[in-house]
Amino acid sequence: MALSIRRFQSGTGERFATLVDEEGMPLFYPTLYTTAVLRGASLSINTIINALGAIKMLCAWESYYGISVESRFKRSELLLAHEIHSLRDFMQKPMADTRQREGKVVPIKGKLKRVSKANQYNRLTVAAGYMDFIAGRLHPVTASSANDIAAMVAQIKASRPKMASKIENDRSTVHLEDALLNLVEDVIKPGSAANPVREYGLQMRNALMFTLLRHTGMRRGELLNLKIEDFDFAMGTVKIVRRADSADDPRNYQPLAKTRERTFPLIPELMDKIRLYIEKWRNKVPGARKHGYLFVTHRPGKSLGWPLSGSGFGKFMETLAGIADGASKLHAHALRHHWNYVFSKRCEEQGLTPEAEENTRSYLMGWSETSGTAATYNKRHIKEAAAQAVIGLQNKHFGRAANELHK
Repeated sequence: MALSIRRFQSGTGERFATLVDEEGMPLFYPTLYTTAVLRGASLSINTIINALGAIKMLCAWESYYGISVESRFKRSELLLAHEIHSLRDFMQKPMADTRQREGKVVPIKGKLKRVSKANQYNRLTVAAGYMDFIAGRLHPVTASSANDIAAMVAQIKASRPKMASKIENDRSTVHLEDALLNLVEDVIKPGSAANPVREYGLQMRNALMFTLLRHTGMRRGELLNLKIEDFDFAMGTVKIVRRADSADDPRNYQPLAKTRERTFPLIPELMDKIRLYIEKWRNKVPGARKHGYLFVTHRPGKSLGWPLSGSGFGKFMETLAGIADGASKLHAHALRHHWNYVFSKRCEEQGLTPEAEENTRSYLMGWSETSGTAATYNKRHIKEAAAQAVIGLQNKHFGRAANELHK
């Protein structure tokens, strides 16, 4: 049975997603679980879609091995240990490798493509929660049924891969250099002969997006979610606002602000450029005045004037990646890491205490002060400071040894 995740939007702007069969009919229990548990917990649409992806994998596992967990639960039969082990192994597979070949079950062995441990962990976590939900509704109530279901769920969770609590963050070693960013900024500057985009209004939009990402560290979803009303031109600020289920957003995949709302100061020169883009270029694009989103599609087509989509932003980043050697590392999150690195150096120059630096960073990035996320984004600077300290100690030691040698 070919399943797919279908997204749709209500008249009020609320986004929904459900798992449907090949005829487009929603599956009953996944839909019930989505409504009662996931939406009931006020989870974002993207989180719900990720959970449905895990349930889709669970359904693929059932089809692959000829198992129906719903029928089993109705007969008071829960999953056995070897079945949980097969589910664990199956959840390592990419979705494309989950179909039977020629109607036969193919053993999972040999060197296979695997998803990441984090992906497998998340899939099994969702599967455990989902089966806890449906078993609690389908399994006949007995004196021991609740304990039996809890034991099955605990087994599924126990089968998740071990995730080291202190793994080196590889992203901290892959960083951007100011020279590269300056080069990219020069190439995409409006009016530059080397600019890969011809239309001047589009050049203005692209340059502004890059500048805001580089100098504020905001996420791509936050950037695409910006509205003109978020800018206070008198105060010189921009406010990051959460707008889940916005009714005036026509995009199928609505960009979302994942972090807390906050206000970011901008220098007058940047505010002037934003005002100029709005008045001289954005507002003249057909359809752009129907909504308040700042960055819009400039290219002719049915989406002309619509808020820029995630795929449109992706094409913009692909253009940047081809500008110079080393620019392939250039993506929105890399710019966010780079902003945090520059921020760390600036705080050190200003003599801020570690506590003040962490609190300030947490506010500007939209994190809770107790989340610990600030330390992750400060890792590159910490590693560089540690390296400088070690080199300093070595230089001091060898300098003393050299002096003693020449006495």
